[in-house]
Amino acid sequence: MREALYERIAILEQNGVISPKVAACSRQVTDLVLSAKEDVSQDKMEMFVTHFAMAGQRAEDGTEENPMDEALLESMKLEPAYEEALKLRDQILAETDIQFPKTEQDFLSVHLCSLLS
Repeated sequence: MREALYERIAILEQNGVISPKVAACSRQVTDLVLSAKEDVSQDKMEMFVTHFAMAGQRAEDGTEENPMDEALLESMKLEPAYEEALKLRDQILAETDIQFPKTEQDFLSVHLCSLLS
């Protein structure tokens, strides 16, 4: 799975969708998540890695997504995996020098919660 995820990141980088810095960070995060959760769904992991890369590029470009629907965020907080998702998100954010705005952090939390469920 790691190779397929790295290939996905490389395609985004080769097509100029993400910068080399964001690509390197995305590979680092891929390794971190796969070491934290070995039995993760490949589909969910592909969706997370793609979202992470795009969010990282938006953060680097200084653009921001529209805020997440508050009802969706509140419903995710009730999920059993939410606390684990927050811990993993904070670990990811601590290991990257990309500064993700709160909106992107919320989206990362939701994607990680889905990934861990």
